[in-house]
Amino acid sequence: MAPKAFSALGVDGGAVPMGEDNQACLALVNNPEATRRTKHVDVAYHMVRDYVARGDVTFYFLPSAEMPADGLTRALPEPAFKAFRDAAGVGPDLGAAAGALEPDLAC
Repeated sequence: MAPKAFSALGVDGGAVPMGEDNQACLALVNNPEATRRTKHVDVAYHMVRDYVARGDVTFYFLPSAEMPADGLTRALPEPAFKAFRDAAGVGPDLGAAAGALEPDLAC
């Protein structure tokens, strides 16, 4: 269904790239062999391997320091926050950029 929807919207239906900072996760996705330590992984989680095999998604290593999702999941130090804000296309002062209204103190 998704490939047809993407093509109808004029979007390239190629594999979705997914950055991952967990080396063990990447090893599990790329190695279909179960080991003594990975036998406990629920079969439901093996669907990711199916997506990779079909070419719907590709995984690559992305260091934690470069993970863009961190800006949505945790407090960042100022330099990392500014980099995230710039990557998201958000200006430094949303109030001024949006023409925020000043509160009416006469009420």
